[in-house]
Amino acid sequence: MIDTMPGTLWFLLILILLPLLWWHWLAGRRRAAISYSSTSAVVTAPRTWVQRTRWIIPTLRTIAIGSLVVCLVGPMRADAITQVHSDGVAIELVVDRSHSMSAQDFRRRNLPINRLDAVKGVVADFVLGVDTERPGRNSDLIGLITFATYADSNSPMTFDHQHLVDILEKIRTAELGPESGTAIGDAVGLAVSKLTSLKDREDLRLDDQIKSRVIILLTDGEQTAGELDPLVSARLAEKYGIKIYTIGAGNEASPEVPMPNPRTGQMEMRRVNYSLDEEILKEMAEITGGRYFRATDLESLADIYAAIDELERSEIHQQQYMQYEDMAVQPVRIAGFHVPPLLLVPMIAILLEILLGSTLYRRLP
Repeated sequence: MIDTMPGTLWFLLILILLPLLWWHWLAGRRRAAISYSSTSAVVTAPRTWVQRTRWIIPTLRTIAIGSLVVCLVGPMRADAITQVHSDGVAIELVVDRSHSMSAQDFRRRNLPINRLDAVKGVVADFVLGVDTERPGRNSDLIGLITFATYADSNSPMTFDHQHLVDILEKIRTAELGPESGTAIGDAVGLAVSKLTSLKDREDLRLDDQIKSRVIILLTDGEQTAGELDPLVSARLAEKYGIKIYTIGAGNEASPEVPMPNPRTGQMEMRRVNYSLDEEILKEMAEITGGRYFRATDLESLADIYAAIDELERSEIHQQQYMQYEDMAVQPVRIAGFHVPPLLLVPMIAILLEILLGSTLYRRLP
């Protein structure tokens, strides 16, 4: 947008005088003369290109005066600068990857999928967004912890959400054996440690503030491994003002799970009894001021993350101000083109008039 300095537009009235100046220059002025008996020889003499282009001198003078008047008006290029400030939410996603998460009691397009694959798709939509109503968590720091017998920090708290989703996509359920336990307490304790250490991260943006810190815990079982009790980790989170949302996943108490055949060693689907400790999950959420949710299918799981998305929204503030550049003395960029300072125009025009007027177009008195 092009603007002018306040109270200077009246300078443009000076441009009305330019036709009068042209009339004055064309009329010429009285010059010294020498008497001749006849001028017929001069009239029939051919005109040189210097004579034909003598209008260049008053044209340069007109350009100089007109551009000086424009510079007096003070044309300025005004850019609207929008500064966005967000009070984001720090979210730690804590996802169970124990062997029971390979149970295939969820369905997508009428095809069975395991619990972990169901979580991957829903979490990706939660983080990245799906439409204008659910735009994702662009302003939030999000980290990822997965756990079985041991808790692993798979992704630090980051604004690179696509990278986090790519990491989650590569997570696989634990194999049967010592690694297939469920360490809920250790996983939540690790999440609390990550969320409370954000102030020590020098790579995080300093212009945004963390509005709140949240843990979203998803599991389909009960504590069978680890050193930290789930309720102890919940009280630790409550001490630091961290809210825990807990999600109990699973549709059946005895779902079909891929298990090795004891005779052939080949994997086959067998029904296995698993228990979900909903009481502990409810108490963990209650201690920290969060909520407990129960996901029995893909639709309810998506609804749960959508509900959490609504409960924990980022506050985004926009501040707009104008930045001005004086086109008379500063080069500016307009429509992709670099425009030099306008004062160069009268300076070049005056210099050319002086140079040409004293050389090619010089007139003797």
